[in-house]
Amino acid sequence: MKELAQRLAIRASMLQQLLLKWQTFLVRFVNKKSIREDLKNVKSIIFDFDGTLHDTIKIYYPAFSEGVKILKDHGYAKDFELSEDNVKRFLGEKPNFAYDLLAKDADEDFKLKVMTLVGQKMDENIKNRVGKLYDRTEEVLEKLSKTYDLYILSNCRESYLNQALDIYGIKKYFKKYYAAETFDFIPKDQIIKQERKNLREEIIFVGDRHHDMAAAHKNNLRSIFCTYGFGPVEEGKDATYKIDSIKEILEIL
Repeated sequence: MKELAQRLAIRASMLQQLLLKWQTFLVRFVNKKSIREDLKNVKSIIFDFDGTLHDTIKIYYPAFSEGVKILKDHGYAKDFELSEDNVKRFLGEKPNFAYDLLAKDADEDFKLKVMTLVGQKMDENIKNRVGKLYDRTEEVLEKLSKTYDLYILSNCRESYLNQALDIYGIKKYFKKYYAAETFDFIPKDQIIKQERKNLREEIIFVGDRHHDMAAAHKNNLRSIFCTYGFGPVEEGKDATYKIDSIKEILEIL
């Protein structure tokens, strides 16, 4: 009897787990169906690049490490511990953000020299194919481009973005791509405000950092926060929707 009771208890536990999985599936299915209905009028999708389509840490970390070494050799960034986790917080920000933070008292020409060196190293790493797109990114872009107008808006240099799109072979999927350098690094929300007249409505913004969500919010656009990117989860608190991988966007659009 005791053995039978144990078997029944195990079976009951297994059934409970299966029921829970089925309930979770149904909730996700219903939610995604509801999201698709909400987004049925979207015509244009603006993507951030680094941390959204591009796993930038693989090219940025070795390049930035050289920059940090120079800063430390000149007496700056003394307390900065070099690690991928610490470096990730600079990704997606304007190029000068890290240097203003780590060497705020340094001469502007010196910071520009270090920033330029790091940028050159990043370009070299892209040419050498050190970096990579997130898994299935090209597949996602190819499918979306058949229905939507795709754009990129990134807080980066023109040469970097142009070269990366060429190297990865994805430029063909975008109607246009915007590097913040072209606009003298004004905030993304202002760039959208300037360029919006050239995009088909409705528009949705996809990104992984706080300024992506802010750009969408300030322009009354819906947003999708990429939890797999470089921004901490709290940066996506005001996002309309969230995805855990780039391929998930195909389930809601």
